Amino acid sequence: MDEKQTLIAEFRQQLTRAAWRMQYHNRFRMNRELPIAAAERSGAGEDDEQTLSVLYVQEVLLGIPSDSGRSVMRKLIVEGKTEKEVSRELGISQQAVNKWKRKSVEAIRRQMMRSAN
Repeated sequence: MDEKQTLIAEFRQQLTRAAWRMQYHNRFRMNRELPIAAAERSGAGEDDEQTLSVLYVQEVLLGIPSDSGRSVMRKLIVEGKTEKEVSRELGISQQAVNKWKRKSVEAIRRQMMRSAN
């Protein structure tokens, strides 16, 4: 009987650790993917700084050359959706969403480098 209780306690501990890891990774992913949406939700109102931030984000998104990349980035960054949710909405794979995200980030980086010079 002691062995059974020990085994149950061990499994319970492993499940607790696995659940904690899943929550941690999900929280980390959400914070990494959704910083703008989280900032908008935490804001108390439409002040000048927030309005400028929104306008800047819209301007940056317009600098992405492809409509698909722009759409993916808008859903990920502005609307605060995950890659999985965006892939379901657009009817493409999650890998395709990730690829569009990488291409779009590269386009934004190039745009910022040009504007800095």
